[in-house]
Amino acid sequence: MTLSSIGSGSPPPVLSLLVRGAITEAAHRGDVAVVGEGGVLVGSLGNPDRLVSLRSAVKPFTAVALLAAAAERGIEIAEEFVALAAASHAGSPEHVAVAQAAIAQHGLDPGLLVHGRPASQRGDAGVDLLSHMCSGQHLSLLLLAQAMGVDGRGYDAYDHPVQLRLREVVGELLSCDLSAAPWGVDGCAIPTSAVPLRATAEGARRWANPADDAVPHKYRPHLARVKAAAIAHPRLIAGGGFLDTDLIRGGAGEGVAKQGAEGLCLVGAPGLGIAVRTEDGDAAARAGRVATCAALAAMGVAVAGSAALSHHRIVRLPDPRGGEPLAEVRPSEAFEILRAR
Repeated sequence: MTLSSIGSGSPPPVLSLLVRGAITEAAHRGDVAVVGEGGVLVGSLGNPDRLVSLRSAVKPFTAVALLAAAAERGIEIAEEFVALAAASHAGSPEHVAVAQAAIAQHGLDPGLLVHGRPASQRGDAGVDLLSHMCSGQHLSLLLLAQAMGVDGRGYDAYDHPVQLRLREVVGELLSCDLSAAPWGVDGCAIPTSAVPLRATAEGARRWANPADDAVPHKYRPHLARVKAAAIAHPRLIAGGGFLDTDLIRGGAGEGVAKQGAEGLCLVGAPGLGIAVRTEDGDAAARAGRVATCAALAAMGVAVAGSAALSHHRIVRLPDPRGGEPLAEVRPSEAFEILRAR
């Protein structure tokens, strides 16, 4: 997979701006795709077909693969671990405890985990192996291997039976042929595929609406479980103060959300799926939050007005001396196009 396969085409529109006094200090470009019933594109900014790397945004769908295989073998999985399997978590004691419980319940070998020890991550949780933000997903892949009756060693290899099963299930949930998709290796050492942005929006819509006709019947109960787990345990999905956790908490039991690395965020709501991708990768984790909230507001999604999103709609950069903020990241006028659709 080449860089041009991800960033090809005309430059996307500016989605958010960093304004410092009278200076527009930075402009963050990106793409937005919004899909409605039947996966029909109902709104977009930029190119909704631009390829994006799924990264951690794929986790709710890989959790479905685990649940489907576990159901065939009669393996019971705790709701908290379902949430952790779909998470990019902050590595808090709460997250680690859920991981430890899964290891004990299912006899998993943490020595087989390939994601390494976190030096720094979304929280400040030290260097314990299970505090890695991807530990839940990786443990879920070991459990998937167990449910499939295959050796979990080497589960990170592109041609391992676990990865073949993931591409099959995720591909069906996103209506994409992942066997032919560009791919690379994620930051936590497992394969990741590139798909059109609108496909990720449709995945989010299906996650929030698991009984929808577009969801393959065999996956509906499992996708419903992933939705229910995220709503019941939003802190396990990320942690306090993170966008995806706050979107779920503010969604009144109806919405789901998952961020992926390099500026991707998926939000599912009743009848709607939204995907926002920030072109520069949003290393400071500000521009994508602002753009996602602006997209939700433009589309009239109820969660956009939730108090849980108050520090995401506009991100204010504090003055170290106290007093008023020195700068802020705010949405651009591009979202008026969505609002006027």
